[in-house]
Amino acid sequence: MKLFPKRYHPPGTPPGTLVSVPFERPITCQWIECEQGELNLHDGLEVDKIYARIEAGAITWVRVQGRPSAEWMRRYGPCLKLHQLAQEDILNGGQRPKLEPYDGQLFLVLNVPREEDGWIRHQQLYLFRHQSLLVSFFEGDADPFASLIERLKESRARLKRLGLDYLLYALVDTAIDHSFPVLESLGEKIERLEEFLVEHPERQVLEQIYALKRELILLHRALWSHREVLGKLLRNEGDWFDEGILVYLRDCYDHAFQILGLLRSYREMTAGLLEIYLSGAQVRLNEAMRVLTVIATIFMPITFVVGVYGMNFRYMPELEWRYGYPAALVLCALIVLVMMAWFRRRGWF
Repeated sequence: MKLFPKRYHPPGTPPGTLVSVPFERPITCQWIECEQGELNLHDGLEVDKIYARIEAGAITWVRVQGRPSAEWMRRYGPCLKLHQLAQEDILNGGQRPKLEPYDGQLFLVLNVPREEDGWIRHQQLYLFRHQSLLVSFFEGDADPFASLIERLKESRARLKRLGLDYLLYALVDTAIDHSFPVLESLGEKIERLEEFLVEHPERQVLEQIYALKRELILLHRALWSHREVLGKLLRNEGDWFDEGILVYLRDCYDHAFQILGLLRSYREMTAGLLEIYLSGAQVRLNEAMRVLTVIATIFMPITFVVGVYGMNFRYMPELEWRYGYPAALVLCALIVLVMMAWFRRRGWF
């Protein structure tokens, strides 16, 4: 499975070309309106009713979950006034987090990591704002905004006062904050590996360290551009937001900065785990070499004694002695005992 699936058109393809992709997912559509403090949810996609509510002054948010086909995008993209290049990016997927202004329209791409079956999946959120309409595309299966909708129901007054700016901020903040549970899980993994590694520096732990290091590299690749995107939003060069919403965006920027700091710390800790493994492996090797050295040292004088009495010269002393053989064995045993006692006293054995 590709962590960052992206389809590239053949060289020379005109920009904005909409081509169906092999990793389409079934989509569900919903539009949400807030008028006079009331939050109403509607299933499906009724473009005429949506624009009628916008003209009536309602704050409108169109949600599309899944990956649409090229046919769906050709049908509804122009109706929702999505820029053609934005439509192409949504279909292709695998985009770098970015912010693109298109003639008064604002297009945002953010990465939303999620842990699934012990692996981290990287899914993308596409946000498109045009006047009083906000459109979101999320390619994942799970709904990342269920808790946000409940929160908006409780903070209708703030949504009514700050309008679509606050809604856009809330979506961006929710996407950014989805990284914290993933980082918390990675931090727990690192702690467990560190505790286990000190006691059992085994090769299977090394494989887990490399897998964790790979996940952190991919996660950093997916999230490092968020700070750049939020920095552009804070500069507010296109007057996209009222001044009252910038304080909320600064808090979101702090979260993105904190996430990158945690990622940096975890990468350093993972590198430290590798050093702990290598140090433990070196210690084990030294222990084995010390034991082998002690054994070899013990056998050196024994080998000398046996070698001397194995030369078989005719006029060699003790060859005709009746107790020569047991005396040689006793001598070897005494040598072993004396050397072991001496090694133990020195702390070598």
